[in-house]
Amino acid sequence: MTPALFGRDHPAGILRSEIVRATESHGGLVLVTGEAGIGKTTLVTDAAHEARRCGALVVGGSCWDSDSTPGYWPWVQVLRGLRRSATAAQWAAAQEAADGRLGVLLGDATGGGTAAGDADGDGASGADGASGPGGASSDGPEAFGLYDAVTTALVTVSQSRPLVVVLDDLHSADPASLRLLEFAAQHAWFERLLLIGTYRDVEVEAPGHPLQQLILPLVSRASATLTLTGLGRDEVGALMTVTTGREPEPRLVDEVHRRTGGNPFFVEQTARLWHSGSPVSTIPPGVREAVRQRLSLLPDPVVSLLTTAAVLGREFRRQVLAVVHGSPVPQVERLLESAIVARVVVPRPSGGYAFAHDLLRETLYASLGDADARRRHAAAVRALDAHGGLDDAVRPGDLARHAHLAGGELERDRRIDLLLAAARDASGRLADEEAIGHYRRALTLASGEPGPGAGGAVGDGATGSGVGGESLGPGPGGGSPGRGPGAGATGSGPGAGATGSGPGAGPPEPGPDRRRAALICLDLGEQLRHAGEAAEAGRLLDRAVDLARELDDPELLARVAITLYRRGTLGDGEAFMVAFLGEAHRKVTGKDGQDSLSADRLAQELAIHIMALARDGSDDEALAFSLWARHDSVWGPGSAVERLGLTDEMAVVGRRTQNLDMELHATSMRWVALLELGDPAFIDQYRRFIRAAERSALPRFALAVAVDGSLIASLQGRFTEAADALSGEELGLEGEDHEAFGFMGCHLHWSLHLLRGRFTEAEKVLAALPGARYPYPGLLEALTAVEQGDAAPALRLIAEQSDRAAPYPRAFMPLWLRLLAQAAATTGDRRLITRAEDELTPYTGQWVVSLYGCDIGGPVDLWLGMLAAARDDRDAAVAALTEAAASADRLGARPWAVRARLHLARSLLARAEPGDTGRARALLAEVGRETDELGLHHLAAESPALRALPPATDRSPAPEAAAPAPAAEFRRDGSVWQLRWDGRTVHVPDAKGLRDLHSLLGLPGADVPAVELLAPEGGNVVVAAGRMGGDPVLDEEAKRRYKEHLDRLDAEIDRAAARNDTRQVEAYDRERQALLDQLRTAAGLGGRSRRLDDRTERARKTVTARIRDTLRKLDSLHPELAAHLRESVTTGTTCAYRPGQAPDWRL
Repeated sequence: MTPALFGRDHPAGILRSEIVRATESHGGLVLVTGEAGIGKTTLVTDAAHEARRCGALVVGGSCWDSDSTPGYWPWVQVLRGLRRSATAAQWAAAQEAADGRLGVLLGDATGGGTAAGDADGDGASGADGASGPGGASSDGPEAFGLYDAVTTALVTVSQSRPLVVVLDDLHSADPASLRLLEFAAQHAWFERLLLIGTYRDVEVEAPGHPLQQLILPLVSRASATLTLTGLGRDEVGALMTVTTGREPEPRLVDEVHRRTGGNPFFVEQTARLWHSGSPVSTIPPGVREAVRQRLSLLPDPVVSLLTTAAVLGREFRRQVLAVVHGSPVPQVERLLESAIVARVVVPRPSGGYAFAHDLLRETLYASLGDADARRRHAAAVRALDAHGGLDDAVRPGDLARHAHLAGGELERDRRIDLLLAAARDASGRLADEEAIGHYRRALTLASGEPGPGAGGAVGDGATGSGVGGESLGPGPGGGSPGRGPGAGATGSGPGAGATGSGPGAGPPEPGPDRRRAALICLDLGEQLRHAGEAAEAGRLLDRAVDLARELDDPELLARVAITLYRRGTLGDGEAFMVAFLGEAHRKVTGKDGQDSLSADRLAQELAIHIMALARDGSDDEALAFSLWARHDSVWGPGSAVERLGLTDEMAVVGRRTQNLDMELHATSMRWVALLELGDPAFIDQYRRFIRAAERSALPRFALAVAVDGSLIASLQGRFTEAADALSGEELGLEGEDHEAFGFMGCHLHWSLHLLRGRFTEAEKVLAALPGARYPYPGLLEALTAVEQGDAAPALRLIAEQSDRAAPYPRAFMPLWLRLLAQAAATTGDRRLITRAEDELTPYTGQWVVSLYGCDIGGPVDLWLGMLAAARDDRDAAVAALTEAAASADRLGARPWAVRARLHLARSLLARAEPGDTGRARALLAEVGRETDELGLHHLAAESPALRALPPATDRSPAPEAAAPAPAAEFRRDGSVWQLRWDGRTVHVPDAKGLRDLHSLLGLPGADVPAVELLAPEGGNVVVAAGRMGGDPVLDEEAKRRYKEHLDRLDAEIDRAAARNDTRQVEAYDRERQALLDQLRTAAGLGGRSRRLDDRTERARKTVTARIRDTLRKLDSLHPELAAHLRESVTTGTTCAYRPGQAPDWRL
């Protein structure tokens, strides 16, 4: 197959099989159909070469559409070719069999071989087929004799050699030639004679074509009819590569395929022009002429309707076309049927219609003058505005395209409205480029700047790109490069018009609308930020600030300030943010005194003022903004009740203003507020949101459905479903393109891993946080560590943030409170416990929800219960944890219910009041079942030891009597240790910390090296080796600097106390305490200096951690024994057991 036959494997194969059959057995008639340039002639030419290779004789003729063309013209060419190509004997035999009648067509009345047949002849016109060369008639007995003579001659030659006859362009034949073809096909099908004909079916099948009734019978007699259609996208790319000698970019291939419909001739011509440096939108002259010829066959009413359709775009709906064209729908349907038969228009499965390819539409559009095109676009907008009820049939992007191309023929405010609506719609579909293009055009109009040139097409169907009118630019031959979104494409497409008077021509534009320009700057800046264009976004936001100040508009200044605050996009730091918010606050309120207010407080008050102004002015757009601003500015613990009211009103305003984005967002935020309040109704609200979001079919809310579905699934313990939602296509799309969601995706994965206790996976996510630009990775790192019992990172973070009342933005503050509570409960630090309880107690009964619902951190009562247990208030712990479990049950939050019950069981065992032990065991049994079912292995590991407890006598006051040292037992029985103290016995699974304690209890008062406890089988050799090498953790210089720093802090504390600066005193005191903690960590108990990087140091850390972990577990199993050991056992490089009164241990 030659390169020109890309995508024609199937029809070429059929032709080859017909040729083989003709050479071996018998022939027949094969018809090849398709539009002009589709490759009919190329296909049959390739078949003719194949026939020659198979030994066949090939002759042919081509029809010609001209009044001067004689009748039977293609057959004259066939006979001339046969006379030239056949041998003398074959030709003589053919003439003899035809009884000398061939001379009528050859112009030789005697039938001689060298007569005037090579001349044009003087026959009559073939228009009506009345006569041919030499006066041959097309009717009556003479015609029959001629048909028989030609057929007999062909059959005679085929008997000595297979014969293939090719007749091209039968749609231009005279009627007599078609009757002769039908005769030959009927009478010679059993001979080795193959007849191949080509014609343009789109022309012949059009109503009223003069040859229609003659060609259709041929179709019924044909052994095969091959209809050629456009090439596929890959074939177009391959053909372009062969044509230009260079592989085109994928987007260019897409564009050319869409514009040409895959017509090979159109593709080749377009590719050559592109390669020479012309824009891909340029229509080659030959192609334009072919398309015009095709359109000229259509009736005038159809062409008029299709010209209106060309204004609408590549795709359109009949109802919209009827409204814009001003015709009844039934009439439009009848006219469209004619266009479909002509294959100018094709129906779509969705019920709409589309031009077969863009060149058809562009040619129709180019027939309009510039002024006419602008008037038609403006009329389209007005007709659709007046009609109504077609919202579902007309995309906002289509209306924006009409508005842009209408130029001054349409009111500027209406154009801006439509462009902004299209931008919001594109943003909802996650089509960033398209949205940015619409915003840019709206900003150009509002700023009063000169409009773009003629190529400023918008949205799908305006130019080749379909993404906001972006041009694909010139080819490798040169030319100016294509502009980006919103800049407008160039060329001769329908977005351009015929000449260069842009859509802005017409009536003069009014002056700039600077207020609207400032608001558009905010929206465009946000869209650019989502698209990763941070630098340009920053410039636009700066421009919005400048415009707001120039206009001296308090409400506008407040909106700009709140927008920047909400998005955190100002690069000049918190000081500028507070100053700018204060400036806006003064403008709105007319009062001073903002210096003492925080940025949060300023933003909240500004939102309230804007809300009031919007209600006074009945400005729904401003009210929508203020409601949203207030909702986001108050987000944080304790605001859920207010946010419920705000989301209700946001939904109402969204419906009233047809702002679907706002309505759906409010619906989603409402279920989050209900969950935060611990209200089981949250699940019904969530389902309402899912139904509404799925009805909207917007990609942005497909993303929200996936995120919210993951959150609910993880909350309810359906972890596999949650993980699947996070790995779906919806989240992948947004994560690729949107910076803000990039880190949120990481957070969602981290939160799910943490809830499941999959700490290794969570730490892998932590490693990816820098690349995702997560703003506070240290917060997640500290939470991950404290979940595993390591509070050190959390304590460091708390010390670093000690001088800040609100160390994180409001959306992150619930995470911070959770960290504070966990760190306090893990360390038992009384001051930290008090601080955490003070922070969390106001929110008892609620849930810890961060990041606008993207992180659900359990019931507040869970953390309060753990804090109460840490300060040994067992009654308060039991009460809080009981409520936490009940709240989790009400919400169907199984993982949190399990966690609350586990801590509740510990507290009940520690309290040991009548009934507590039995209740604890029942809880532990339930915990065991749930952890197994949910796969919470990190929690399941703790419950067996608690379940192994034997029945215990509930604590009661002991009789007052002097008693000897208490009987005690610390004995191992297989894999379980039996521990007895103060009359209570517990059974604990084996652990290395228990073995360490057993060794120390057996040597009361003795210092035991940690290396010996780490490897007791090594004996003195290990101890000696462990003491070799290593440098002190603190050398003398380090100790000196620590002391100097502490002295300076003491002096600063004294000075702050003298001036009664309690806040500064507290800050310095926290710093001093953190420094002392570090010093204690670096120096052993008793002030012994530790040594780095030696076996002793490693042994110290390991043994200390093992013993502490064991004591922590004993706190819940046998708190009295845990307390005795904590008071009597010291750890470090050497460890010891030194009780005040040595008990009689049974070891």
